[in-house]
Amino acid sequence: MNKIIMLIWLSMFIQCQSQKIDKYMIPIVDNKYEKFDIENFQKKSVRGYWKVRENNNTYIQDFQSPGYREIIYNDNLFYKVTKFFYGNGNIEKKGCLFNEGSVVGIWYHFDESGKLLKEENMDEGYDFKPADIIAYCEKNKIDLPKGYHDSGYQARVLKQDFEGKKVWRISHQIAGDKIEEIILDAKTGKELQKKTVPFYNP
Repeated sequence: MNKIIMLIWLSMFIQCQSQKIDKYMIPIVDNKYEKFDIENFQKKSVRGYWKVRENNNTYIQDFQSPGYREIIYNDNLFYKVTKFFYGNGNIEKKGCLFNEGSVVGIWYHFDESGKLLKEENMDEGYDFKPADIIAYCEKNKIDLPKGYHDSGYQARVLKQDFEGKKVWRISHQIAGDKIEEIILDAKTGKELQKKTVPFYNP
């Protein structure tokens, strides 16, 4: 009986750990060549825009002069995968961003023929990692968006410079007409500034 209880407990522990890992996970983006399906996009898009739902993902494709873009949102993640393509359909660059915010993780850059040029670590200088930002927001009851939202104000996470240092800037709505802006040191996560500003809905 004790063995059965232990097995049940172990199974629940593993599930909790996996959920924790999934929650903080930045989607995997590889360095492989990709080709945008221009013909399919031209058939299905309306005024240079196409959106489709598949399982837990929302795919958006649009025309970005002089090329194309694809964004992939997952309902369970705080990040979106974004891919830019040249006018000939070859991949230009790809990587991840916070759903409402700045680039994170490794970004891959390609030349117009599709050859990999470089891999860029967008978190360099940010010892306080994206996962730390998510944990901070959860602790402070800041509701970061998961998946795709087509309307309404969503909390934003941006990488910026502040008083000569790299910082994270978190903006979230605390009332109908108020936004709280929090600036965290990129290396330590220390709060450098917290203020309330008016929210204008255009």
